[in-house]
Amino acid sequence: MHDYIKCMNKTCPPEYNVPGCDDMLKNIIDVAIPILTVIFGALSVYFRAYDQLRGRSIKYIAEAEELYKDVTKAGGQKFSWVVDALHDLIPPPMRMIITKKCIERIVQSSFDTLENYAKMQLDMAVEKYLRHLRDGKSGDFIDFMRNDSE
Repeated sequence: MHDYIKCMNKTCPPEYNVPGCDDMLKNIIDVAIPILTVIFGALSVYFRAYDQLRGRSIKYIAEAEELYKDVTKAGGQKFSWVVDALHDLIPPPMRMIITKKCIERIVQSSFDTLENYAKMQLDMAVEKYLRHLRDGKSGDFIDFMRNDSE
């Protein structure tokens, strides 16, 4: 049985006397480099597209909120609208890699991040308002927020 590991050092031991053993490592490299180039290229395109979709998803979530502001229980419609709008931005050859399911996860993740941020900001505003009340001051929350941001 031929020991390929020993052939990796460019010269085959004389006892093997296998034709082409000297070129085996070169052949492996000649095949591996283009394959790795394609894999890393595809990963690069995927992650770049993911970042762009993530950024645009926030913009489209805000647009969907505006479009459907007069519609009750429109969460599903807004979500579908954002996913479809983002899917239309993907070049057709990339749609095999970045599927609608992938876009749905990006949109949901963006929405969850926005929702958590909004809750955190509201919690901070309420805490500030409660401190305002504990200091003996008065006024309703809306007026407090308007005056506090000025």
